[in-house]
Amino acid sequence: MKKINHFIVIDDDRINNLLCSIVIGKVASGLDVIAFEVAERGLDYIAKSYLNSNNPTVLFLDINMPTWSGWDFLKKYEELDQQIRKQIEIYMLSSSVDGNDMQRARENEHVVDYIVKPLSEKTVSSILNGQELENSKVLA
Repeated sequence: MKKINHFIVIDDDRINNLLCSIVIGKVASGLDVIAFEVAERGLDYIAKSYLNSNNPTVLFLDINMPTWSGWDFLKKYEELDQQIRKQIEIYMLSSSVDGNDMQRARENEHVVDYIVKPLSEKTVSSILNGQELENSKVLA
């Protein structure tokens, strides 16, 4: 099993954040799950909390959000210190099945994979076990 200490969910949908927390808790009980409805707050948290730490984290990032989209978040994330970025695996978690979104995610060096909502226990388990995700052939 992959060493993950933490999960972060960035999505403006409160219900989806709750669902993600429940699903993650079923598979990885005892691990912290922090959710942000505002992408800027998520980035601020990461910038402050990860600078002098070793905290392997999975981040589930939505695409369509007000103020900052997931793409905007990724542009700002690129500006963070490499020490911070190497601790975080980003998965786009979106309801979008738009091929352009999937292609754009594929081309972003910080995105590990693209997951179509809803997040499932099987997906979380696959991530923790370092297995290829079933619905993510788009990034292959």
